Amino acid sequence: MIADELGRFLAEQLANERLANKGGSGGQSDRSRDLEPMYPGLAYGRHRGPARRGCRQAAVAISLFQDAHQQWVIPLTQRPMTLKHHGGQICLPGGRQEAGESSEQAALREFEEELGVRPQVQTYCGRLESQYVYASDNAVQPVVFIIEPPLPQWQPDPIEVENVILLPLCELFRPSRRIVVQMEKRVHFIETRADQNPSPGADTLQFAAPAFQYQDYRIWGATAMILDELARILLPYHNRLKVTAN
Repeated sequence: MIADELGRFLAEQLANERLANKGGSGGQSDRSRDLEPMYPGLAYGRHRGPARRGCRQAAVAISLFQDAHQQWVIPLTQRPMTLKHHGGQICLPGGRQEAGESSEQAALREFEEELGVRPQVQTYCGRLESQYVYASDNAVQPVVFIIEPPLPQWQPDPIEVENVILLPLCELFRPSRRIVVQMEKRVHFIETRADQNPSPGADTLQFAAPAFQYQDYRIWGATAMILDELARILLPYHNRLKVTAN
């Protein structure tokens, strides 16, 4: 699969998605349903609901390139545990949009700031569906690019990036990589009773979250949902390649 071929396919599919959205069909008409959508157990308003009015705008870069073995890979980052939001999680390079920036500009800028390499874009493919991340109050716009293999090698920002992970695109189509993990989240609340003053409390909430397992990494939450959408869009093409190879 050459870069131009993959880029054209993705650009065509994402253009069809935009037309479907404008036509009121929800952007699902041409998307493969062979893969189960990855919605976390606590999806109430967190990812599926509308973004809060006035929330922060952010963008992430889905940057595909061919490695030395001609395998398509997607750069991901593991965030340091010291970060306030999403510490230790696996993410796509990205961050908040600055004033006057487009989502595409923000995604490429954040890619360079986090990974220390300026991406050389071969093909701009388009946008996936925006995801609202409740924990950080960000409306995240995923943007898809085909890029040249990065040179020089990664020089990640240690404040934002613990590890750089090159996820093979083919891993997204392996059923064995799709798992469910049990998550815990500490929640704080105010308890009110008619005969007492309000008192603060805390508890641990448990929930199941669909995820991708790659090596020792578990990719869940908004990042898993974004990668799942990419996989479902690409699945018909992936299946055609398998038939051709056989």
